[in-house]
Amino acid sequence: MSSTTSSSPTDELTPWEELTTARRRVVLTIAHVHGPQTFNRPDLQDDVEDKDDVEDVIDDKERVLTSLDYTRLLNDLTEEGYLVKEFQGGTNPIILDVEYDPGRDTRNAAPWGNASALHTLVDQVCDREGITRDLLKEVEDRYDFNEVKDKVNTAVGRYVLRPYADPSKYRFTEEGYSVVYDKVEAAKDADE
Repeated sequence: MSSTTSSSPTDELTPWEELTTARRRVVLTIAHVHGPQTFNRPDLQDDVEDKDDVEDVIDDKERVLTSLDYTRLLNDLTEEGYLVKEFQGGTNPIILDVEYDPGRDTRNAAPWGNASALHTLVDQVCDREGITRDLLKEVEDRYDFNEVKDKVNTAVGRYVLRPYADPSKYRFTEEGYSVVYDKVEAAKDADE
């Protein structure tokens, strides 16, 4: 089930000069990579990594990539009036068996909290890989989805069980984008 958030920007846009350097880098990068379009929070880092000309608008691509590890930064930019969170992600989390084969396996996912479904995934991965289910004896809490997932992936030597949840979605406010767009264009002109 999905839902939109009531997260809305503040009535006033924080002046550009009052934003931290990290926040300026992030909004410049987002404007350069996505423009005014809505973007998924989990895809943002990959989108930035894939873009070859990010340093035309910011001084350090690696620093902005590090900044993007922190979801709080995007939420802060929402509070500053630059971004709007259109959708709060993290809803309906599941664990996926990324190597699921309908001709061989019985489940492709386990809803978070359904330990029986999770252990069915573990059984089919163990059968498929020819490893013993005894690996769960080393897990402190067999109902801890993260601990079980990590133990299985370690035993297999690759990521076969992965968490998935609906992503958060953000976009620029109209006023925020107009300020940032001018800064992006100025940076591109200065780089030429």
